[in-house]
Amino acid sequence: MMHNYQFFFRFILVTSLLLLDVGCNGLLKQQPVDKLATDAAGMLEGDLAGPGLQQVDATRVEVLNQGESLEVVLYKPIRMLTPAPAIVFLPGRMATDDQYESYARALASRGFVVAVRTWYSLFRSDLELAYDAKVIADWLIQDQGVDPRKIGIAGHSMGGKDAVLAAAKYSGFASVVAIDPDDNGNVSVVHGLLAGLKAPLLLIGAEVAWQASSVCAPLATNYLRFFERAPPGTIELTLRDADHVQMLDEPDRFGYGICRSGTADSRQVRITARRATVGFFLQHLQGGPALPKPTSSQAMIRVAQAYPFTEK
Repeated sequence: MMHNYQFFFRFILVTSLLLLDVGCNGLLKQQPVDKLATDAAGMLEGDLAGPGLQQVDATRVEVLNQGESLEVVLYKPIRMLTPAPAIVFLPGRMATDDQYESYARALASRGFVVAVRTWYSLFRSDLELAYDAKVIADWLIQDQGVDPRKIGIAGHSMGGKDAVLAAAKYSGFASVVAIDPDDNGNVSVVHGLLAGLKAPLLLIGAEVAWQASSVCAPLATNYLRFFERAPPGTIELTLRDADHVQMLDEPDRFGYGICRSGTADSRQVRITARRATVGFFLQHLQGGPALPKPTSSQAMIRVAQAYPFTEK
């Protein structure tokens, strides 16, 4: 009975925050902040966390599939060379698409076509969100002239979990970035399809996210659990003293306070996470150099050597 009360409380809490976020987001969009330009100020020229050489165009597009539609924000280089590499990006359940705009622009300014899934319902299941990613990838191939051999997938929180799920369940994703993924829910990726994942995987984890509310990547289901059972070669980048929302473009937006537990500088967390995301996709989809090790104590890297568990 206590479990049922806890679930009901969490349901009401998350639903209320979603409504608050959608309402406040409409106000915030009236005064947009260019986080990519702000973050790039004072950084070295050519830093992967900053803008690339190409100008970017962004539009909201409906993707139709069997009589249903879902909306994406499509970021493209204005002078796109086809067939282009592409990224499908799945937001966290409580986050709107504009929270990942700096990531999309950083990638698109380097030649990627990036489709960011827009806000989705609290009732969207893991399997449904993973299938959305497949639908978007198919649409990118058919309608946007992308290279079917060079499609990556990324996501944050539930979106991170389901990015891994989509890449393991459906063929066609050549690399995966999961930003502070949470394996919570009725379908487990950690104890399911993760071990069979063939695409290279980067896990970006927030070290102290588990200290916040239980709806924000608790220790029992957080990125560490993914790394424990990840295929050999998986890279884990831990953002020290960071929480579950500090890698977002606006982590202090009204309604996100329940996930704020980190003492790290949010701007630096976002820069480090974005630099790693861009670098990983450049390496695996455009033949760029291997992801460099962090140069500061604000992050640390591990590489999975072998699958250490045998399922009973």
